[in-house]
Formats: sequence, C-alpha cells, structure tokens
Amino acid sequence: MKALWTIAWKDFKTLVTSPIFFLTTAICTAIWSFNYLRSVSRFAQMSSLPPQMRQGQELNIHYHLFIDHISLINLIFIFAIPAITMRLISEEKKSGTYGLLLTSPITATSIAGGKFLAGFMVSLVLILVAFVYPLGTRAFTDFSMGPLLASFLGVCLMTGTYVAIGLFASSLSQSQVLSVILGILFNLILWLISQGSQMSDNEILSSVLDYIHVPQQFFSFLKGTINTSSFLFFLSAIGFFVFLTQRVVESSRWR
Repeated sequence: MKALWTIAWKDFKTLVTSPIFFLTTAICTAIWSFNYLRSVSRFAQMSSLPPQMRQGQELNIHYHLFIDHISLINLIFIFAIPAITMRLISEEKKSGTYGLLLTSPITATSIAGGKFLAGFMVSLVLILVAFVYPLGTRAFTDFSMGPLLASFLGVCLMTGTYVAIGLFASSLSQSQVLSVILGILFNLILWLISQGSQMSDNEILSSVLDYIHVPQQFFSFLKGTINTSSFLFFLSAIGFFVFLTQRVVESSRWR
C-alpha cells in the first residue's frame, strides 16, 4: 500500500505541474466561463418573463442551468482526460524508466492502482475548478445543494472511468499520441456500445446492454438522485479497466 501511494503522489506532482495540464485547465476554464455566463444570461431572461410567456415551463435552476454546465464538463472530459493520462505509462516506456519500474519490488497492482490514483487526483482538480461556477451562483440566489452534489458525484465517477480507460490506453503503447487517440476512442465506444439494445431480439443481451447504458447511468446522477446500481456500475467499470492495466503491466514483466 505504501508503494501505491508513493507512485500516486510522484505521478500526481509530475502531472499537475506539466504544461499539458495548465493548457488543458486554461482551455476548459475558457469554455466553461463562456458557456456558463451565456446560460446564466439565458436563465435570467427566462426568469424575467411573466409566467404566461414561459410556455408552461417551470423554472428550475438545476435543470435549466447546472445540468447544461455539467453535461459540457462531461463532453470536454471525454477528450481532455486522455490528454492528461497519456503520460502515466507511455512516457515511462518512452523515457526508459518503465523497465526500472518493472524490475523494482513493486507489484503490478500497486503500479496500476497508484497511477490511477494520480490521474484521478489530477482530474479532481479540474472538477473542483468546474464546481466553482455553480457554487459561485449561490452568492446571488438560494437553491438546494443536494441535487448539485449528487450531480458532481456522478461527474467524479464518470471521470474516474475516463481515467481508468485512459490509463489502460496509455499502457498499450509508448506513443503518447496513440494513447490519446485510443483513450478517446474507448470513451466514445463506452457511450455508444449500448445503443444497440433496442435492436437486439436476445433478452439477455438486451438486459446487459441496458445495464451498461452509460448515458442512463450518468443521467440518473444529473437528476439529483444517487442510484446504488449506477454507483456500483461506475465502480465496476473503473475496477475493470484498472484490472486490464494491471494485466498489461504484469505481462510486460514476462517479455
């Protein structure tokens, strides 16, 4: 366990001080700021309209403002997280330090787990930056924090899945560019793989595809509810891809 935390802290410091992290943070902040201010302006205009002119829409700050912001966070993270996690193993392979890591008295589980924690902690920094926007809105209006916190729990779980996928992609190649491409591709497949559930005549296959329907699992958190099955689904997805990374690292020791 000590080795796991040592790897996690070392890689976290390396990632959080890297130019790619500062560039990613700057781009994310610029996009979020523009979109959030536009959404706030639109919500303020809707609020100023008389009830009869809202076409029967009941204003809810969570559904009309926060969900749009959180959905954009998720969309950006599909592409941004692989750019951050690409260095976790690919960089070590390219620089030649991967061989030293494999010959050290550290288990493959500690290596995979430590590097996942490093990527996840860096991603949490981005999530905290994104959380500032709706939290700052509380200075101007009162709203329930429960649905917002549940939504950001979903963001953390979804992001953890992206980190685990990006780590696995990074373990497959020493090319950082290829790691990013594979990470984005795997993330997109994860969102699209369950789309065929309605077209399958096999009940077992349909039920499996329904369960791994990522949009449905993620949107349950966006609605402000914490669903136990959705929580376990994301933990299972994270564990699965970290396990795949562990197997890749272990197999590298025998080459």
